Amino acid sequence: MTEAAPSSALIPPLTLRDGDTLVEIASLDAALLFAETHPLHEGDYEGMIRRLQSAHETADRIEASNAFKWWAESNGILVEAGLPE
Repeated sequence: MTEAAPSSALIPPLTLRDGDTLVEIASLDAALLFAETHPLHEGDYEGMIRRLQSAHETADRIEASNAFKWWAESNGILVEAGLPE
């Protein structure tokens, strides 16, 4: 089903710092993979993982996207657009 990708897209995509590398996260699937491979525990890590795993409806996808962004901010890895890297 080709319509699945846009429904899981993060709008706008988020840029995260992974050590010295910048990573663009553009979907909930990519957010889940990043979070599972980078288990930083500031913020509600377990709740964010559950939201990403169960985001099927539009409202759930928005909530999961926000939870991922807040988790990234809490862990100091979110690179805000327009700010120096």
